[in-house]
Amino acid sequence: MAAKFSWIARAGALVVGGILILGGARTWAADAPAGNGQLQPVPEQSTQSTTEADDYMDESLPYDDGEGSECVDFCGLPCCSPPGRFWLRADYLMWWTNGMELPPLVTTSPIGTPVADAGVLPAASVLYGDSTVCTRDRSGWRTTFGLWLDNCHTWGVEGDYFALGREATHYSQYSTGNPILARPFYDVENIKQNRELVSYPDAAEGTVSVDAKDYFNSAGVALSYNLCCCDGCDGCDTCNDSCCLPMLSCCRSDLILGYRYYRYSDSILIAEDVRILEEGPTENYRLQVEDKFRARNVFHGSEIGLRNVIYRGRWSFEILTKIALGRTRQTVNIDGQTIVTPPDSASVTRDGGVLAVRSNEGTYTNDEFTMIPQLGIDLGYQINENWRAYVGYNILYWACIVHASEQIDLNVDPRNIPEVQDPALPFPEFPGKKSSFWAQGLNVGLEMRF
Repeated sequence: MAAKFSWIARAGALVVGGILILGGARTWAADAPAGNGQLQPVPEQSTQSTTEADDYMDESLPYDDGEGSECVDFCGLPCCSPPGRFWLRADYLMWWTNGMELPPLVTTSPIGTPVADAGVLPAASVLYGDSTVCTRDRSGWRTTFGLWLDNCHTWGVEGDYFALGREATHYSQYSTGNPILARPFYDVENIKQNRELVSYPDAAEGTVSVDAKDYFNSAGVALSYNLCCCDGCDGCDTCNDSCCLPMLSCCRSDLILGYRYYRYSDSILIAEDVRILEEGPTENYRLQVEDKFRARNVFHGSEIGLRNVIYRGRWSFEILTKIALGRTRQTVNIDGQTIVTPPDSASVTRDGGVLAVRSNEGTYTNDEFTMIPQLGIDLGYQINENWRAYVGYNILYWACIVHASEQIDLNVDPRNIPEVQDPALPFPEFPGKKSSFWAQGLNVGLEMRF
């Protein structure tokens, strides 16, 4: 029995000794000279530095707050920055844009309206156009990748790309004569409102359609520099006391300087497919008419901004303000054609439609100096040391762009329809109107740091 107790005592002593040795391994080491047999502090590690190292580990990693819940605190990390040298962000976007304004494109009149007045504004009703389209919410995505260039998280590089899904609207109407369908314009030859008939009882039947769509995307790369960081646990780090905010864990401000690319493009396609019913030399002729208007805006320039981030426990609040300065290349392309198919002959393709004829067809370009401001706000929650979830709001404004819809001139010389005069008469013409574009919306995302 005594031998058994002796073995139990020895085992217990070994376990206790092992725990004591492992517990003190971080701060103590065996003395180098042989025979000393005593443990001494490591020469290059003082008691103060040991305490700071312990604080760093305790505060930078998740810890227990005594109530059974896990907490995250970034105080003590370089420049009030979450752990990790690299970061990757992925966002889902739900944004809105100001869209494009359309002129009246398709009209109708009550059955019984004289053919000369059918579809003529202002008495006619607008079936499509005279409105703003492509304004609905749309989904998109954004990705950001960055890294710190130094251990103090003072200098960093990041790149981002985002794209909004293509927004498109489609209108199409077929009629054998009821309802009446027409395409309105202003007749500069006779100085009055006029129209081209698509369908009218016993005169014409056919289809008219309008397709409008737009697309927006952006990319950029930037260098960031920490201007100021403030640690609410230990006081200010690299700036004066005026930078510190009371009751906050920590905060930092970074200057951003880099390159920015934006592209916004939209288009309008107006098409009609008409068969002539009226007796005469053009009876049973088929007319296929297309008017195409396309606009593209491409921005290249430098970007400067300021990112302010506040951390408190697991929560973070970020405000990003940026402005891009550079050149916008505006490009407008106008093209039209008419395919005439007689009943017993081959089709003939003619240059020009109704609103796009030789007088305004072609490609037009222009360069404009542009400033594009942007504001972003994010509210984040630190899930653990490596992952953060956030929700935010963004808005940007782009002045001096061209919309395809605003390049449609409803002043038409009917002598250019259906066959353009040579030389072409001056209407319709290229308006060259300039407008603006804005986009705003919500984002939800995840950030990983490693």
